[in-house]
Amino acid sequence: MAADPVSGDFSRMLDATMQALAAVSAPADGVPADPPAGEAADGQVRAELGPDGRLHSLWVEPRLMRLGSVELTEHITTAVNAAIDAMRGATVPPRVGDLTQLREQLAEVRDTAVPRLGSFLQALTDAQERMVRGGPK
Repeated sequence: MAADPVSGDFSRMLDATMQALAAVSAPADGVPADPPAGEAADGQVRAELGPDGRLHSLWVEPRLMRLGSVELTEHITTAVNAAIDAMRGATVPPRVGDLTQLREQLAEVRDTAVPRLGSFLQALTDAQERMVRGGPK
């Protein structure tokens, strides 16, 4: 059977989808990417964002607790805004949870449905050719 352009296109689409999923899923080695973070007051305040873009952690040097609340909150605000800016400026899209099961299902579709689609299209082509020749032969 000759390579069918429709099933070939379908297979390429599935491959591209699987590559896109791999690009946005968590790294396979389990090492998380560095979270977007920001600092203020010469590193005495540090804010980290989680994968969902929300504030994940905030660390304040205990000695800064002696500052007035206005000055302390200014440093915290600066650190959080720096983390947000780091997230916005990232060239790598934020990673999402484990998509292993979805990738496996897409691979199964590619490995089973694409050959079936090719066989189905070939059967239709054969039937059309028989009709053109004037009946079953």
